[in-house]
Amino acid sequence: MSPRNIPKVHKQTAVKQAIEYLKRYILESNHPEQNKLPSEAHLAAELGISRLTVREALTVLENEGFITRSQGSSSTITTFARKLTEKIDHAGELKKFIKDCGYEVMIDNITYSWEKSTKEQAEKLNINPGDELLIVKKRFCADNKPAVYCINRIPRSYMNKTTFTDKELGEDIFAVAEENNNFYFRNDLMELVPSVATAEIAEMLHLEKNTPLLRLDITKYTEKGIPVMINTEYYVHELIKFTASRTITH
Repeated sequence: MSPRNIPKVHKQTAVKQAIEYLKRYILESNHPEQNKLPSEAHLAAELGISRLTVREALTVLENEGFITRSQGSSSTITTFARKLTEKIDHAGELKKFIKDCGYEVMIDNITYSWEKSTKEQAEKLNINPGDELLIVKKRFCADNKPAVYCINRIPRSYMNKTTFTDKELGEDIFAVAEENNNFYFRNDLMELVPSVATAEIAEMLHLEKNTPLLRLDITKYTEKGIPVMINTEYYVHELIKFTASRTITH
């Protein structure tokens, strides 16, 4: 894939779109001679964005393990970069993640409510305890088998309406939040928490009560480092596996 085929990006989400396009470039560059990205100047010209924006996108890719960079040279695609496709991306797109694992995806059992935040939730979101949260619960199925039970929590202050469609709360919740607030999700703080299935979760995932589960607690941040959503995700381990990338510093 050549960067010449990449359309110009919009200024509002320039870094986000540049990251997406560069990941596509990396994943479709299958030949040994394509082990380097074009220069920052070349990418900036081709994408119609500033070199500073390109540099910011490359920093994200380096942190995620897709490339390595050294001063005075171009960015090198890591030898294991294409294996990183089966990890949850920064946007938390569970539908894409499950699809990339080889399954057909369906989202069902979508419900939402408005509830007062707990002290712990308020601390994570930098709001006052008792401030209202939009609580969204939904199930992701892989080939019609329950795979993930997800709970999204976002402060009312970030939502400009009180009623939503299933599509908005299902696969589009991140886009809805971004469009309403003129920000984009940039980073996740993810915690792995040992957990077992409660009666509610067991029913949703077709498991026995107290079945061990992989649980992820995720705080999602904007490009300015503002926490705007906290999620809890419960995974059926027989269906979903993760790839983790760590950067070692010396």
